[in-house]
Amino acid sequence: PCVVDLHKMGPYYYGLGSQILHFDSPENSDIAQALLQTFIGRFRRTMDSSQNAYNEDTSALVERLDSLEKALFRSGQNGLNSFQSWEKGQASQLTASSLVLNYRKRKLADVQT
Repeated sequence: PCVVDLHKMGPYYYGLGSQILHFDSPENSDIAQALLQTFIGRFRRTMDSSQNAYNEDTSALVERLDSLEKALFRSGQNGLNSFQSWEKGQASQLTASSLVLNYRKRKLADVQT
């Protein structure tokens, strides 16, 4: 598939498109559909690329992405780096989230009353 350089077309492609939808226009449904189809079509490739590019130069790929896609790519890269650190045993000790701890406290309080 051909990859369109959204950054060249407008670095805030999705942001601008979503703001245009606030105007009352008969083309809003077409714009919304185009934004959605563009995002769906590019999301998987962006995330796959972020997950399969460990310690590689990704500048050529990232320069073609919209600002939202760049943020998603960075998030995917951070997740991959965290996973790699965990896999190598370099991650800090895993702890229960505060939500789980608070749930246990509430459940214990309910049992006692």
